[in-house]
Amino acid sequence: MTKIINTTTEELVILLIQHIFGRHPSTSHTVLLNPDASRMHATILWDGEDWLIQDSSSNGTYVNGNLILHGAKQRLRKGDKIHFGSLLGDTWKMLDASPPNSLLVPVTPGLSTIELSDLVVLPDEESPEITLYMSPSGHWICESQSGISMLKSGDLVGCSGQNWRFIEARASDETQFLQSNELPSSHQVGIFFDVSQDEEHVSFKLKMDEHEYDLGERNHHYLMLLLARKRLIDIEDGICVTEQGWIDKDDLCKMIGQNEGLINIHVYRFRKQVVNMLPKSFNFPQAIERRSREIRLAFDDIQIRGGTQIILGKIN
Repeated sequence: MTKIINTTTEELVILLIQHIFGRHPSTSHTVLLNPDASRMHATILWDGEDWLIQDSSSNGTYVNGNLILHGAKQRLRKGDKIHFGSLLGDTWKMLDASPPNSLLVPVTPGLSTIELSDLVVLPDEESPEITLYMSPSGHWICESQSGISMLKSGDLVGCSGQNWRFIEARASDETQFLQSNELPSSHQVGIFFDVSQDEEHVSFKLKMDEHEYDLGERNHHYLMLLLARKRLIDIEDGICVTEQGWIDKDDLCKMIGQNEGLINIHVYRFRKQVVNMLPKSFNFPQAIERRSREIRLAFDDIQIRGGTQIILGKIN
């Protein structure tokens, strides 16, 4: 995230993609206390390649001591010093000029700004109710009990009395509510299980395109195994693709002897494990799909070796 600091007060500000500085609290993202500043003094914005500053004030804006042209946009660089209204006022310094990340900006007092870079869960990792992740097409997806949606700037996101506003670091389309099978996938994914006879040990491998990743043995892999088996059974029974593999959450809780909260934790840990293992350049396709009270494994290229229910073979 890109930050600018008031060197006088040490106020640290995370820049939004279009960030307004001014004296008016209802129209400014950062309020200026300088009496020489205008109500809407200047805007710092990201144009896709650079950070720019545009003056809209009466008394002017200075960058490195030089008055910038009113209404024109000037490029900002790391270390640039900005004065709003007067060189005698507070100095603001650009701490960096890196591209912005999408953000969750707190609406509920006392919360922190959350930078969206990979996988995020709310309210926390111990009780994940909402999962945010980037789709292969580069859009941020919000998944909760109410369904799956593609976020746009300004959307409210939250749970348990904690709310944030989503600010996207690029131009956003209107919100689209998605069916679970509509999320785009740019990779061919195969999954492989090695299961001990007593099913106490479940190893998991993931093949994406021509690359294979060994995820080893984890407790949450057993949940993936159950979902994979249900998918394979439905394929063998000739169930249509859109209906294959769905398991009611209450039934799943009974199968593994855990409550829904622990299932959510297992799903999150699996996703996090995959995200941490894959190269940063990869956007992993959605692995777990949800709809009202049901959950399933998204993939149908599955091999299971071992366990009490042996199912082998690649499913095309």
